[in-house]
Order: sequence, then C-alpha cells, then structure tokens
Amino acid sequence: MRVFAALSLLQVLPFVLGKKHGNSVERRSRAMRHGDLAERQFVETIYVTETIWIDAIPTETSPSSSIDAGQPTTQIEVAAMAVPSGSIIPDEEESAVSTSSSAAIGVQTNTAIYGLSQATNPIDTFVSSSSDIISDSTTTDAPISSASASAVQPQGITISAGLNVTLGGSGSGSSNTSTGNPIKINSEKKVFAHFMIGIVYAYTLESWLEDIALAKSKGIDGFALNIGLDSYSQPQLDLAYKAAEQSGDFVCFISFDFNWYTVDNVTGVSDMMKRYNDLPAQFKVDGKPFVSSFIGDGFDWAAVSQGCGQEIYAVPFWAPTQENADNKGLSGLFSWTAWASKDNGPIDAPLTTIQDEAYINVVTKANKAYMAPVSTWFFTHFGKEVPYSKNWLFKSENLWKERWDQILELGDKLNFLELVTWNDYGESHNLRNWGGLHSDDGCSKWAEGLDHLPMLDLSIPYIKAWKSGAKTPIVERDQVFYWYRPHLKSAECDASDNYGSKPDGWDIVSDSIFVTTMTKLGGTLKVTSGSNQPVMKLVEPGVQSIEVPMGAGKQVFEFSTLSGGYQKGEATVDVSDQCWKPLTGNSTGIYNYNYHSGVLHCS
Repeated sequence: MRVFAALSLLQVLPFVLGKKHGNSVERRSRAMRHGDLAERQFVETIYVTETIWIDAIPTETSPSSSIDAGQPTTQIEVAAMAVPSGSIIPDEEESAVSTSSSAAIGVQTNTAIYGLSQATNPIDTFVSSSSDIISDSTTTDAPISSASASAVQPQGITISAGLNVTLGGSGSGSSNTSTGNPIKINSEKKVFAHFMIGIVYAYTLESWLEDIALAKSKGIDGFALNIGLDSYSQPQLDLAYKAAEQSGDFVCFISFDFNWYTVDNVTGVSDMMKRYNDLPAQFKVDGKPFVSSFIGDGFDWAAVSQGCGQEIYAVPFWAPTQENADNKGLSGLFSWTAWASKDNGPIDAPLTTIQDEAYINVVTKANKAYMAPVSTWFFTHFGKEVPYSKNWLFKSENLWKERWDQILELGDKLNFLELVTWNDYGESHNLRNWGGLHSDDGCSKWAEGLDHLPMLDLSIPYIKAWKSGAKTPIVERDQVFYWYRPHLKSAECDASDNYGSKPDGWDIVSDSIFVTTMTKLGGTLKVTSGSNQPVMKLVEPGVQSIEVPMGAGKQVFEFSTLSGGYQKGEATVDVSDQCWKPLTGNSTGIYNYNYHSGVLHCS
C-alpha cells in the first residue's frame, strides 16, 4: 500500500469515520470450437490491494498504527498509518513539531495542489450523481519537514504540508502514464474483431458504417468476417468491404467457418476470395490478401492461392503442430483458445499462456506468424426449445484484464490479435451490445439489456501498449471499470428456466463484483453492492484488479483520484437474488450467467 493511495482516501474518509458501522469481516452449435489443445496449469491470482471495510484501517501498517473508527481521527494520523515501512519519513530528531498545524494535507506539483473536484462528464453506462465533499480542518500535532514540495513525477511523489514522505518507484500497480511524448506505434501489429456474418442478414450499409466507426474508436483495425454458406454471406461481405473503404483506415478479411465449409471445397473458397482480394479495404501483408478460418485442419490453402492467381496470406485456426506450421500453404496459425477449458468443459482455473507458447514455438521455427485470441467471457444457454441446445460457461470472471496482461507479456511474439468476438451474442463474448438489425436465435433471453461496451474502453490502454512494445498499459486518463453477473448463484430457476438447470460450471464462479481501476497517481474506490457494507479500496497508480462481495440490490461506485478527479455512479442493472427476467417475449425467469459492465470516467 502506498501513501498516495491513502491520501486520496483522506478526501472521502472524514464523512464516514465519525459513523460507527458494524464489522463485516449462433445460432448453431459449435461444439468443436472450444476444445482444449494443451494441458493447463493451475495458478493463483493475487491482487495488489486487499479488501477493507469503511470502518477499517489499511492493514499494511504496524500493529501500533491502529485507529478506533469510533474515535476522532485526523487526516495526518490516517496518512501516517498508511505509510509502508520502507518509506522515507523524517526522524523525530530532525522534525519540528507544530502545535497548531492544519491537518489538511496536499500533494503539491509545480502548478497546483491536487484537490477533490466533481466531474461533470455524462456517462452512458450509469446514472451519474454527486456527493458533498466535506473538508476537515482539525488541529493536530504532526511532524513538519522543512523540505520543499517537489513536482509529482511518474516514479515517485512527495507529500508536503505537515508530513514529508517520499516514495521511490511506481509500485506494484505498474503502468505507463502519458507524458506528452508521442507514442511510437508499430503499424504492422493489428487488432481485429471476429464478426459473425451469419446473424446480420438484414444489415444495411449504415449498419456496417456504425459498427466500423465504433470499432475504430476503440483501437480496432479491422473485422475478421466469419462466414458459412448462407445465401446472404456475399451481399453482406459486399457491404462490409464497401463500408470499410468509405470509413478509411479500416480493413477486412474473410474467416471461413469450416463447420459449414468442407475441406474439399477449394473452389468455393477461392471464388469467394477472388471477389474481394483486390478491393481497397482488403487486409494484406506484403501485398498478399490475408485470410483465416475457424478450424479446417488439412484444407489445401496452397490450392486456394493457385485458384486466386496470386499468393495469399493464410492464418487459419489449426492445431499448434510443427507439421501444420510447416505447411507451405500457410503464413501462420491462429488460436481459438480464449478460455480455460478441458475437453470442451469448464475447469476451475484461469487461462494460461501454455497454448500461446505452443503456437509461438512451432511458428517461430517455421518463420511464420501467430495470431492470438482475446475474449471477455463465455456463457451459453440454449434450451431444449432449439435443436442446438447447449448450457455451460467457462470461468471468465477477470479474464479480460488478465488476458490483456498476458498479451503485453507475450509482446512482440504476437503478430496479430483477434478479439473473440464482436457480435456472438449466443456465447456472451460479444463486445458490441445487443441491438440493431441482426437475427435472434433465442439468445436475446440472456443478452438483451446487458452492457458490454465498457470492456472496449478498458482494452484501449492495452492495445496502445502492445502496439508500442510496452509491457504495461498506457494509462492516459483515470477510469474505473466494473462488471458482474445479474443475479446471485443462489437463485433457483429450474422450474421456469428454458434449459431447466444451471449451466455447467456455475459452481466454480463467485458472487463477486469485479473492478479494474486505471489511474495515473492512484486513488480511493468505494463500492456499495446491494445491502452489503460498503467496501473501500486504496488503489495504486496503474491498473489494479479488485474483487468485492456481491449483494442483491443496486450497485454504486464512487472514485476519487489523487489528481483531483471524482465521479460517482449507479449501475443500470441491479443484482437480484431471483431469476433473470428476459426483457422481451413471454419468457419466464431463467438462469443468466452473462455479465453487465460499466465505467466511471474521472475528470
């Protein structure tokens, strides 16, 4: 725990410390898609910050640094308690004692003292509100340092006005922060989003333009256009490529789905590719049209190149074998292992990079490329009312943030990234929200009404970092992201659920609110989940993961930063202890292990 996080807490603690609180210690089945191709290892995730209740005091202090929440406490006392043992604090012999110094404490920069302010930015994903800011001018005895205040630097801060504490380094909440210098981007690194053509038979040019504009605004370079053998595949591809050309600086490539294509259909693949290979929006590498696939091991891509009359750049989803990597028709391999699983079933373990390393190993020996997957979630709940019934989840609770950390660690070993997916609502890993001119295969029951868009904002600092070769996300603004399931695991819905039982894997997920903070200097987070006691967290600069017990009711988030930002918001979806009620149709209550997300922008 760092002192700058504690000082941010000082801005909101005065109005709660005086109150005594009780203790609270697609439409079709794609079964082959999620098979696990490598043995997994179990690892433990350890969060940087620990949970404390609002009547508790930071626990990373010595036993003597305790405060009774029911007793008056000055801000300096709280700040001093939060100082880690390794920090530089003036010795008593070197410090003068003031008998009338103000307890108001500030972090000075070369321009101003950071204070708490109220943001006025409208937030789409929650109802914004504000709280009164109460200041404390308690008189106290405190050591005074004669050291002058210095500017806050990314590698340390100096606290002045009654207490001088210097912290070196950026702490365990590492990140790159914007310094005003231009970020050098590797233009050869590309991020694509997997787009399901099969559910957008009614899309118009305007629909495509809207989706592309959204994707571009979130750092996505193009769409991987998944197609089967639907009659509307070609007309929709025409619109997609036209919209990408009109939008500018956005590309497309086809991802052939071999659930529907067969390995002997070389002519069909060649003819479809020839229609788009020379269009301005076609993504190319070294002048070669890029193409991918879902499964299809053994397909003759070299024959497709001959059929197209030009070299192609094929990066299909095939198994990570040396034989596949050495295939002369391929330029690389793509992985679909975006979730931790075994034998296509859920396991109580996080996703690791074992599979990535397997791909990297074989393609490196063949001097070819690797395209890695990134996904947010997995939950599917098609019931017995459809022929493609399936009902399971993969453990995905903090997957989005953890996977992006893995991407930065793998760094330049990755040539391309594919976000899985843009719009596969049936498996709940859609980044685009439900709505628009797409078909409904029954998944609206658990997809409609849940916001996934904030996850795109969370990925932006990571995308910038990956493209620039950084190992930590590039944080340019203070934000809080949160996500959670819409009902507790205790909800019993067998009698009314469309499938009739909880999804496989329901027992390995937790009733938790997941929060990721992105800050330049750190801050204080307060989460009130339903009727649970509010939880406060001191967060360090950079990116921090926090897990808070979930309670039924409204979800309220409050964040203040050391740089002066403040925002409070209420999520638009309550947590329930009852079954999820679909928003449309006559469906009865169901199990819904999808997620809802939101974001606070602190200005």
